[in-house]
Formats: sequence, structure tokens, C-alpha cells
Amino acid sequence: MKFVIDTCVVVSALKSRTGASFVLVGMASTGQIDTVLTVPLVNEYEDVLRRPEVGLTHLTDKDIADLIDSLLVPAEWVTPHFTYRPLLDDPGDEMVLEAAINGGADIVTFNVRHFGPAARFGVRVLRPGDLLKILREGGFGYGEE
Repeated sequence: MKFVIDTCVVVSALKSRTGASFVLVGMASTGQIDTVLTVPLVNEYEDVLRRPEVGLTHLTDKDIADLIDSLLVPAEWVTPHFTYRPLLDDPGDEMVLEAAINGGADIVTFNVRHFGPAARFGVRVLRPGDLLKILREGGFGYGEE
């Protein structure tokens, strides 16, 4: 199974080293889980992580670039060939859904209710804690010997 990590999960991972988001972003950066990225989504990561109101001012531009670079290499890159817009209220959510649809992936987010229409495309929407629990139990084929 493949996953698109919503920007809010990346932000959460950078704010706390004790949550599921931190674990999942770490797993994504080391290729322990399969992720999907698009150029617009990476651009959103960079933009949001650098906004002062997000509260990551303790991170340097290099810290942010290093994190994003670590997510780039193991990810599967997809080009959104089809646009499903407007389907969701937030344009940032639209690019997450497009990545998931085009990459055959599920979405990891805290904003589950924002992605209600995802189900009609066969895209599951999971909270970070729920996904981590599934992975730890060997779900989706992960963690099996």
C-alpha cells in the first residue's frame, strides 16, 4: 500500500518527536513505507513549513530542505494527469487527493472529514495514529517477515 502524507502531518512531525506523525514521516524518509509525491505537493510542504505562523521558526531553511530531500528519494513520483477539481473546499487538500488518485495511494491526515469525497475514488483516509496502529499489527503487508 502507498500513502500520501498531508502537509499537516509533516508539520506535526516537526513539532513533536513523540507522536505518530513523527514516526510515519521517519518511516517515509527511510523508505519503510511507500509514499507518493507530486511537484505541487512538495511545493506546498516547502511553503507551509516556512510560514512563521506555523511555528517552526526553530528550524533553518537547511533543516526544512534536508527533511524534504529525505522524503523525495524513496517516494514514487506521480504526475497528476487528471484534475478532479473542484471537489474539496481547500486547494491544498485538492493536491493531496489528486496525488492519491493518480498514485493509487491512501491519504494520511488529521483532517479526515475534509476528504469525504475520496472514498468514491477508492482512496482511504487515515489519521496518523490509526495508520501506525495498522502498520504495527502487520496490516497492508508491512511488518511481516
